Amino acid sequence: MAKALKCGQCGALLRNVAEAQSHNEVTGHSQFEETTEAIRIMKCVACGKPCRTDAERDMHKRFTGHAEYVEQTDDAVINTEVQMKEAQDAMDEDADILRAAMGKPAKAKPAAGASGGEAGGSGEAGGSGGEMVSPEVPEALVKEMEEMGFSRNRAVRAIWFSKALTSVEAAVNWLMDHDTDADIDEPLLVKKAEADAAAGGGGEEAPREPVDPVEARRKAEELMRKAREKREKEEKELERHRELERIRAGKEMQKIREKEEENALKRLAEQRKREKEEEARAREKLRLKLEEDRKERRRKLGLPEELTEEEKAREAEKRKKQEEEEAAKKAFNYVKPVSALSKMRSQLVDLKKAHAAGAAGGSGEEAFKTACATMMKYLGNIAANPGEEKFRTIRLANAAFQQRVGSLPGALDFLMTCGFEKTDEALVMKPERVHADLINGAGAALNEALTNPFFGLL
Repeated sequence: MAKALKCGQCGALLRNVAEAQSHNEVTGHSQFEETTEAIRIMKCVACGKPCRTDAERDMHKRFTGHAEYVEQTDDAVINTEVQMKEAQDAMDEDADILRAAMGKPAKAKPAAGASGGEAGGSGEAGGSGGEMVSPEVPEALVKEMEEMGFSRNRAVRAIWFSKALTSVEAAVNWLMDHDTDADIDEPLLVKKAEADAAAGGGGEEAPREPVDPVEARRKAEELMRKAREKREKEEKELERHRELERIRAGKEMQKIREKEEENALKRLAEQRKREKEEEARAREKLRLKLEEDRKERRRKLGLPEELTEEEKAREAEKRKKQEEEEAAKKAFNYVKPVSALSKMRSQLVDLKKAHAAGAAGGSGEEAFKTACATMMKYLGNIAANPGEEKFRTIRLANAAFQQRVGSLPGALDFLMTCGFEKTDEALVMKPERVHADLINGAGAALNEALTNPFFGLL
């Protein structure tokens, strides 16, 4: 058996046909189906208010401060056919009231077990149930709505569907909700059987008192204003529910993301810990392997596995010497860069003055620039390839070197200030004497000597 009605458009669970009709009026949803899913209700312990959704519960908690709720489940079985019959009976009663307001007699209800022909009258009348006719509605209400400014087609539709009897307020509310319908201005046609059920035969309308047009317009505007405010209030309430649900879902997603990030950090920390432990085990394994190899070599030489005190002293002395040599390489005692750069610049100035003044026709100036360009190339090769021995060695007997650099007194002194050492056959810069700051400073000084026309004149 069905326990609830489920909206096929939004998924809301409804307890009976009446709630489905109310849901349809508020949302416009019209697709409902029976379901065996029980309705979940959270009842406030403090005030007893039932909340059917988490959003409704959160809103109630926010406005009242009530925090304790007891979850209940509505297991009541619904009978859709019985409830639909009750709804139809209620509609019939409304139709009787409408006929009474129009001064028409109420329609006789068929006796139980009567045949279709007895209930519907003659066979001709029963066969005309599919004919489409204009519905009969209270003319007084139609005239009143026309005086308010509505067209007759709109007025008839609104009165018919809103079941207005003595007041146009319900009809105006219906128009506010269906103003954008495509057929709102078309003539309304209904089945003859439905029209007859609503009319229930002939009869004269009750006399209608004259209505002031200004008062009618004011009344229409007031009714429309109320209907608009009601709809806006319902829309705001629905939007608030949606916003609360969106915020709740956002908070849940944020918690999920934070949990995932926390788990990811934990996994990373565990991975790093495992890597360090594996590295420590590998180092210990290598140390034991080297120790075993050393003992094996000593056994093959007929020596005891463990070192004697004399051998330990020699090993310690050897390690100390190696450490001192490495420290000496790292702490290469070269001239401080500022002093060395100043000395290099002075050497270049002296070199330029000597050769520019001692040669006629500017040949000394060209020889100076050629020497500077060549020395810059030597230093550039060393800076780019400090590990290449061929770039750190300049043969003194090389013809190109002698022609461009070696023949100029003072050029060799500049190269030696850069870190070269002079031997019988070559200029050599040892690996430990390669210093990037010194070489870069020398290159800058050479570039200034080549590009600055006032170099050495000030």
